[in-house]
Amino acid sequence: MSGVTSAREVARRLGLSHTAIQNAERAGRIAREEDGSWDVESVQRGLSGKSPRKRHAKADVAPDQDGAADDAPRPVGVSGIASTRELARRLGCSHTSLQKAERSGRIAREPNGRWDVEKVRAGLKTRAAPTQRAPHGSRGPWAKPAQYFAKLDTDIIGPVRNIHTELESARRALQRAAEQIAALYPEILRLERACDAAIAAQERGSE
Repeated sequence: MSGVTSAREVARRLGLSHTAIQNAERAGRIAREEDGSWDVESVQRGLSGKSPRKRHAKADVAPDQDGAADDAPRPVGVSGIASTRELARRLGCSHTSLQKAERSGRIAREPNGRWDVEKVRAGLKTRAAPTQRAPHGSRGPWAKPAQYFAKLDTDIIGPVRNIHTELESARRALQRAAEQIAALYPEILRLERACDAAIAAQERGSE
């Protein structure tokens, strides 16, 4: 078993976690081959406590343009840095921050697909171009200066005061109507009694 390029594949074959492989590599217990691949048997010996093979200088790897993990290296030239994670380590920033800067256009890879550390460092010091915002529409009274609130208050309170005036006028009209009905009540009662008497007299005459 040899020639595996992905640390995740090594972990799968050995029944371990990807993190365990990474920790062992950082601790120096295991190492990649000179071409950047993993020798599974050598990794297994290193993890079992046996003396691992002499660690060779890891070759620079080509960037994964398709978004694959950085643990699947490919040999490339010698200029620049191929791995975004290695670039982040050298600049003391996070891998995510470099990805965001690349998406915003503040930094870019070289034509050969590698990173120029100095250019990236300079690009990170620049600010992304502001996005074009749509023009604001007309602003309502709530978004205007404080002096406009006095007018807004008047516009609201004025109609309320008019309503109170109209209600008071209606109350007085009803009161006058009630007084008029009360004044007419005796006459209405007299007419009802006269009507009843006339009906009774008519009934007696018909008998």
